[in-house]
Amino acid sequence: MTVETAPAIPAHVPADRVIDFDIMNDPALRYDVFKRIKEIRDGAPTVCYTPRNGGHWMVFGREEIQRVLSEAPTFSSKALGGRRDADGEPIQTGPVFIPLSLDPPEHAPWRHLLLKYFGPAQVRGLEPFVRDWAERLIGKLDGRTSCDFLKDVAEPMPISVFMEQMGLPLERFDEFRALVMAALTPPAEGEDPTASMANHMRIMGVLADLIEARKLNPMDDLVSKLLADNIQGRPIAHEEMMSLCFLLFLAGLDTVTNAMAYGMRHLAADAELQEQLRNDRSKIPDAVEKFLRLYTFVNTSRLVTKDVELGGVKIRAGEFVWCMLWGGSNDPHSETEGGRHMAFGGGNHLCLGMHLARLELRIMYETWFDHIGAFSLAPDNKPAMRGGSVMNITRLLLNMEPRKIAA
Repeated sequence: MTVETAPAIPAHVPADRVIDFDIMNDPALRYDVFKRIKEIRDGAPTVCYTPRNGGHWMVFGREEIQRVLSEAPTFSSKALGGRRDADGEPIQTGPVFIPLSLDPPEHAPWRHLLLKYFGPAQVRGLEPFVRDWAERLIGKLDGRTSCDFLKDVAEPMPISVFMEQMGLPLERFDEFRALVMAALTPPAEGEDPTASMANHMRIMGVLADLIEARKLNPMDDLVSKLLADNIQGRPIAHEEMMSLCFLLFLAGLDTVTNAMAYGMRHLAADAELQEQLRNDRSKIPDAVEKFLRLYTFVNTSRLVTKDVELGGVKIRAGEFVWCMLWGGSNDPHSETEGGRHMAFGGGNHLCLGMHLARLELRIMYETWFDHIGAFSLAPDNKPAMRGGSVMNITRLLLNMEPRKIAA
């Protein structure tokens, strides 16, 4: 196809591989990211190229995505964000995240370090706290006939869990929530991007103060445990601690919030499934996996380090590949139904927080059905989603009925 208004297409890119799609700013993404991504996937090659955002490849096929995520020597994580500077050079957008921005072999020691604190056994120990906060938040909805699920549940619940893990005082919840929400809301078109950076710096300041406090007075929290641990026989440096903590902050909050909201959006439109889960809570874990597959909302990018062929097309060193993980979870040419979805990525960077995310999701649904009767989507015609590396949902208005108590 011919793209008349977009930047020039590299000479080596075949014309039949080109699509004119902006994963950041396509207007249709603001109303339903998954409907729009499916439209693009259904009309495009499995591996295609868009000249938008400096030009990059988009990969929709499960087999091709698995290859990109698994072959770190060829597809590097060192320039996450898939963007270029004014001179066309790949850039790292935002801070360097340990271990997310590292390739093997540097990546492995950090992953092994964190696995000690995010394994199934460690996560199970958080269940009473997570359940208590779910009760606090969802219990406040008793007797109400409507809510914005994002503001009332999906945003505050993972924030409280993060604060508990990191040792941040819960009496600062409102303050920290304001910082979190500002950090997870990218600047609107035309807004000054430095405002977002200033908010990130405030969060870094909170984390720096926490780290210094735990150096002086260790407690039973993750920051204290990491400070007492070591990496390859040496203490973790301050800059490394800051990187680890900021990654945990972003990944733990944004991921769980979106997973909760997209799952509840599905349930609000499916009264039959609501009743099934309300009457048989043992089905909730399977429903969690179904929603993660149907609404895989992360698109992860890699920098190509050497010329390679992928999906029948040649990709040059220095180009970006965006893995559209929703496509991997829902590839019509792959047996994904009932199988492993790609909501938590894959390869070396398979999400460390997946056990905690599943715990939070399961407990949220269980608690919701303890308190809330039938619910549905409230009328809402305003844009409530956005594209990018994380396809966010920013609002979910629900109408609710009281829970019916059996006689």
